[in-house]
Amino acid sequence: AAGANGRTRRQAGRTAAEIARHLEALRASSGGFFTVERLEYLLRSGRVGRARAWLGDLLDLKPILEVGAEGVYPLDRVRGSAALIPRVLKHLDGRLAGRRGTLRLGIVHADAPDRADELRERLVARYRPEVCLVGEATAAIGAHAGPGAWGVFYQIDAGGNSPAPD
Repeated sequence: AAGANGRTRRQAGRTAAEIARHLEALRASSGGFFTVERLEYLLRSGRVGRARAWLGDLLDLKPILEVGAEGVYPLDRVRGSAALIPRVLKHLDGRLAGRRGTLRLGIVHADAPDRADELRERLVARYRPEVCLVGEATAAIGAHAGPGAWGVFYQIDAGGNSPAPD
């Protein structure tokens, strides 16, 4: 990764082992949450069964999936889209509690720019991150998650990401 002065860690005299340890620490302190608007797309991709998708859409259930170093896992579910952001923020509070370091946030969405903007405003006001990026999901993710899907991802750098000295 390039520092503030444009030099990479390797150019700054860091060894490959130091870089690897730093990346492992970042991986351990990174994660995120993802949700979909309709279970139909998870059904199409084989991520959920037909009965569960039908019942979930009928009851307006929205899954919250956790994304971490080990993969993607179901974490929670809520009824209705309005309950999603508060519940995701609750889970994010739990993951960020007691952690010290530079916080970076990212939001990804599949054709849900209004939701992403609302989420960004709330995240910045609540957590005051160093950066909060917003971007559209790739076509591959959009095809599996469907329109209206969105996620928030975090990274806590507990040090070692300071610019290299000149």
